Amino acid sequence: MTFKAQGFNATYGNNISVDAINNAGDYILITQPEPWALLDHKIDNRPLQIIQSGDLSPQHLDTLAKESPAVTVIGLGGGGAMDTAKWIHWRRQLPLLQFPSLPSVDACFTRMSALRDRGGVRYEGDAVPEMVYVDFELFRAAPKSMVTSGIGDVLSCQTAWFDWKLAHEAGKDEFGWTAEMPKISQTYLDELYLCAPGIAELTDDGLRRLMELHRDIGWRCHDMGHARFEEGSEHFFAYTFEEVTGRTILHGELVSMGVLIMSYLQGNNFQRAKETITLAKTRHRLEELGVKREEVIESLRRLQTYTVEQNHWYSQARLVDPNRINNDEIISLLDW
Repeated sequence: MTFKAQGFNATYGNNISVDAINNAGDYILITQPEPWALLDHKIDNRPLQIIQSGDLSPQHLDTLAKESPAVTVIGLGGGGAMDTAKWIHWRRQLPLLQFPSLPSVDACFTRMSALRDRGGVRYEGDAVPEMVYVDFELFRAAPKSMVTSGIGDVLSCQTAWFDWKLAHEAGKDEFGWTAEMPKISQTYLDELYLCAPGIAELTDDGLRRLMELHRDIGWRCHDMGHARFEEGSEHFFAYTFEEVTGRTILHGELVSMGVLIMSYLQGNNFQRAKETITLAKTRHRLEELGVKREEVIESLRRLQTYTVEQNHWYSQARLVDPNRINNDEIISLLDW
């Protein structure tokens, strides 16, 4: 059966961004240097204000919202630009148009912004754009690794549903687990597996299908009132890595790393995750990612305590004993 998505209004095509922005009327632009450099010289309808996204603290975002003129908000870029634009739109109730330049996260299709607050990540807001413009040529202008990393927030369904089941079995489920729940995640995982070769080759079909997965996941998060089916120990590993190292790498690659490690520890079809990553040609070797072996191991050692401190949902992360980690075994899950 062909996968059919629900969610925000979306327009797909090649080279559609310029005309859409030129016809947007007065607007402020939330962006990042690289995607704006691609379009800057083609835009006749100049923004009233350009805000470079970066700081995602609620205090900073509230200041931006307060100082922004009452015009359309356009987000152009990756997850940070999408989340900043969503916050200003939500706080001020202004029209919102989103132009994702990467498929590496699903932020353009989710209502809440991912805030960095008190040493952790929390979600807040209720943004609904008038349109999400998915311009395949913007994606292709980015380094290929930034595009193929886009599988991370879909592949995460593999470990997330298992974590939800663990919570149910431990009497710690907050969201009403039933035996039907894995079917939701498996639908996404099957479609991702099928479209992964197209993602690797950056075809229109592969990129559209990936973004349709993001669109439906964003809709389902709102419909269910939570993201338990697609966020679990793999994301908690990613957040711990950021806390331990004081830096990050591409979100989708970091989450995919978490899926490989946590699916293995769960005894949950590690091989299928590996095959999907291989088909999509998503980077996974530590040297490619610019990640040190010690950073992975220390993040895994810290995972159990950090996930408790941050009050993350009950997951496999609570079961990782820092004194029983086989360093070579863990690294072998990534370096193949």
